[in-house]
Amino acid sequence: MKKAIVTGATGFIGSWVIRELLRQGIEVIAVVRENPTKQKGLDDLGARSVVCNLETIAQLPQLIEDRNIDTFYHFAWQGVSDADARDADIQLANVRATLDVIDAMQVMGIQTFIGAGSLHEAEGIVEMAEHKVVTNLGFMYKAAKTCAHWMAKAKAGAAGIRFFWPIITNAYGEGENSGRLINTVIRKLLAGESPALTEGTQLYDFIHVSDVARAFYLIGEKGIDGTNYTIGSGEPRPLREYLIEVAEIVNQMRGGEPVALGFGKAGTNAVHLPAEAFSALSLGQDTEFRCKLDFQVGVALTVKWASGMIRRNCKVRQYFRSNLD
Repeated sequence: MKKAIVTGATGFIGSWVIRELLRQGIEVIAVVRENPTKQKGLDDLGARSVVCNLETIAQLPQLIEDRNIDTFYHFAWQGVSDADARDADIQLANVRATLDVIDAMQVMGIQTFIGAGSLHEAEGIVEMAEHKVVTNLGFMYKAAKTCAHWMAKAKAGAAGIRFFWPIITNAYGEGENSGRLINTVIRKLLAGESPALTEGTQLYDFIHVSDVARAFYLIGEKGIDGTNYTIGSGEPRPLREYLIEVAEIVNQMRGGEPVALGFGKAGTNAVHLPAEAFSALSLGQDTEFRCKLDFQVGVALTVKWASGMIRRNCKVRQYFRSNLD
């Protein structure tokens, strides 16, 4: 791999993948929505930025003249949480954009597509197989991810394009400000709030974003076409165990009165996936990927980063208050 396109370049996963690709000496073209500040940040890293919104992604062949690109990493996706995740029109537009990427790749002669899957896909399939009424509109996101995965895989295969849609178990780490579980729990504990959680008996697996980025690089380099890889540690255990470790690290680093975890306060609607759903065996066999960062070390780094962000935000608020007064 010598040159790659990355959409969703300023997002949590995309930004870390770009750093990893650049570290490996790969030329990167970062596709972003118009934002001068973030574009400058990418340029400072050494990536070349191109402005293109998700709804106009089919125009990439006109915006990017290069015809020597090896790999297309597609991470851009609108609505992974909150109201947009429940909006059918927004989620269908994500599916359309993913298929448009395959079309653009054919025009540009790009031979490898790598998307980003989610355990929400596996959870959705398990839940929909049950004989019950479904009222959770969050299935719009889950179903769209599955639809984009399956339709793009078929379209890419018919076009002779190598296709990968790795399932990321659960990523965490520095730079994440959305509702991902570990980072959310860390923020609440640092603020002295007890996070509402399920009982935590379901199996989970967590992986630091630096390892996620390295896995995406290795899949592009060594992945076997069409293989359904899972990016994770490959060692799932009950969610409760992970979160207890997180709370111990946060409480020790913040000092003061320890904040308790709110197990059982979020209801009992957790989906229980089998251990096989978290298997990273094929990823290790095909690419020689192994996690480098231990969970406790990764959490400590994330807590340190989150603490710094909270302090900076407090200083900014204090600055504006004092100037407004």
